Amino acid sequence: MARSNNKALNNWEYPKKSGIRFSEILNKNSNETFGCSYRVNVPPKITGKLRLRRQFTNKEDAENWANEMFTGSKAHGHDFFDLNDTDRRQVRVVLPILKKHGLSLDEVVKYGVKHIRPEGRGKTLHDVIFELVSSKELRFKRGDLRDRSFKDFKQRADKFGLAMHGRLISEISVKEIKGWLIELKLSNRSNQNYISVLGEIFKYATQCKYIGSSPIDELTDTDRRELCGTTGEAKEPSILTPTQAEKLLITAYEHPKLKLLGAVTLALFCGLRTEELKRLDWVSVKLNDKPATVTIGAKIAKKRRIRHVDIPNNALQWLKLVHSKQGFVSKNEHYNDHQKRFKKLLKLAEFEKWESNAMRHSFGSYHYALHNNPLETARLMGHKASDQVLFDHYRALATKAQAISYFAITPPANTNKIVRFA
Repeated sequence: MARSNNKALNNWEYPKKSGIRFSEILNKNSNETFGCSYRVNVPPKITGKLRLRRQFTNKEDAENWANEMFTGSKAHGHDFFDLNDTDRRQVRVVLPILKKHGLSLDEVVKYGVKHIRPEGRGKTLHDVIFELVSSKELRFKRGDLRDRSFKDFKQRADKFGLAMHGRLISEISVKEIKGWLIELKLSNRSNQNYISVLGEIFKYATQCKYIGSSPIDELTDTDRRELCGTTGEAKEPSILTPTQAEKLLITAYEHPKLKLLGAVTLALFCGLRTEELKRLDWVSVKLNDKPATVTIGAKIAKKRRIRHVDIPNNALQWLKLVHSKQGFVSKNEHYNDHQKRFKKLLKLAEFEKWESNAMRHSFGSYHYALHNNPLETARLMGHKASDQVLFDHYRALATKAQAISYFAITPPANTNKIVRFA
């Protein structure tokens, strides 16, 4: 085997006053010379450990490495030499970039650990949905969550989970979510409902540190307008004329099997929401109190806004015509039972077109026009007192004369002679 016999020709310090020594080596093998190389020695006083030595085939590479060792030791002390060459190369590349943007390596590392490699990065979407649905089911059984709220969340969450079957939650992007919603071809309102459910799922995952941030937060204003329409300006609500309201009441009276007279009366003259009417028990309707009131308790009020609503005198007269005042105000055999019966009522009353929440909006408009007290109208309807846009619309929809006529709608003196519309 050939024997190497390399010999140092020159040696010097580089950079000056650094303590790092260079040696120019004459390369020989079996008494045959084949060029020279450059050996760099970094002494223990710089590394804090053993001497560090590297050999290079050209002087430029040797000087670059010596410079890196010297500047690294000045900036980071002995800790710099805990890094290998690959680590040092990465630091040398990224540090100037960080400085350009006013960031420190410490800041970026902490952010990266939290967002790029979160603690629960192995969690699948199915795992997260299961955890959240289980929590909601517990609240539902305890009575803290309504049946419809629980079922609606579970149905939407499960549908999304099925579409993203087996995926890690950290892998799901805002682009995929938007694409999935577009493919469903749903209404703006349905898209908004899905975004709310998905927002809750990803927020939960973020709070549990399964992901660093929620992709739902990355939806731009343009994305939301594309999916949900423009919501900046409130739509003017549709209201009933006094004649239409009277026609609806008389039809409900003339068809007692539908059991809707109580619900229609409380919607028209007390402003109750459809969802509140579905869960309202006659126990909460105090017809004999002075004044008569209906109580919307925490279990049925939207966002738990408890309120007591005075029942006007004309409404009392209609409520006295309700035959049975036991159990639910609106017969409640099934969740969708109310809606099916109400559609029959509209057909019998010959309403060709019906705007959602028309009875509740009618109450708001006429009550506001009659009393000119937005705070009181807001309280009775369970709205925030600051909902100015809504009341600006109500104020424009009805006059005081119309409001007087509306709250004067009473049953005919002889109800046996009511004209049947069916």
